[in-house]
Amino acid sequence: MFDSVLVAVFTYNEENKISEVLEKMCKKFKNILVVDNNSQDNTLKRISNYPVKCIHHKYNLGKSNSMKTALDYARINNFEYLAFIDGDGQHSISDLEKICNKILDIKNGLVIGFREDLTNLNLKKRIGTKILNKIFTLLYKKKISDIQCGLRVFNISEKSIKWESSGLQHYFADAEITCNAIKNGCQISQIPIQTITSDKFKGMNILQGLYLLIMIVVWRVF
Repeated sequence: MFDSVLVAVFTYNEENKISEVLEKMCKKFKNILVVDNNSQDNTLKRISNYPVKCIHHKYNLGKSNSMKTALDYARINNFEYLAFIDGDGQHSISDLEKICNKILDIKNGLVIGFREDLTNLNLKKRIGTKILNKIFTLLYKKKISDIQCGLRVFNISEKSIKWESSGLQHYFADAEITCNAIKNGCQISQIPIQTITSDKFKGMNILQGLYLLIMIVVWRVF
């Protein structure tokens, strides 16, 4: 059913979660690429137990560059669609199916998951997510409920899907993709997904969140 979709899973020291993620995913999808960002634990050993392709970065290049690795692989292997999902279990496979079914239905553009219920998030993440979304709506004149959500899928031929985030901005790629898609008139669909909390040490801190706010303004102006 999802023959034309490549699912890219991003990992960095996910030995405790990746087996469960791949176990469920392999039952629904056959084209799975794990991009590992130089994990130092048993993540690669866990991945080797499943019929998936794995690209292992010799250095930690950040999530943004891992996403670019996945896009390059998808293009070389002539996939029509590319889906992104984190390897830490914070996205459900049933929601991955939903967004992939949506892109197969509409054929073009970008489909983004959005967390409908934020009550499971800690206070910092809940407030930060709401502030980002409100400022985005004000600047870009379009309501996107979760601009930074890592669960998304798009048509690889869509030229408006691009990002340059790297270095300190490597967590910003999902937001940059959303901003560029809006600016370039890309069709965007939003699908409600479950809110599954990730490890507390993951994600952006307050300073990174403020930096992202600045970049959202920069991407709008330039």
